[in-house]
Amino acid sequence: MAALIIESTNSKNLKLIAELAKQLGIKVKSVSLEDKEDYIFGEMIQKAKTGVLISKDDLFNTLQNK
Repeated sequence: MAALIIESTNSKNLKLIAELAKQLGIKVKSVSLEDKEDYIFGEMIQKAKTGVLISKDDLFNTLQNK
C-alpha cells in the first residue's frame, strides 16, 4: 500500500483533490498536525536505531539537553 500526503494553505484546493481521489476510488483520510508529527518522530526513531538499549532516564536527559 502506498500513501501520499498533500499539504496546502488553500483548503478549497485540498477539498477538490480529495473529491477527485474519492471519485477515482482512492481512500482519503485527513491527517491532523499531531498525526503528522507522530509519523515524523517515528521516522526519526527508525533512522536512529542502533540496537543499543539505554535507560528511560538517559533518554529523557538527552532529549532535555537538546
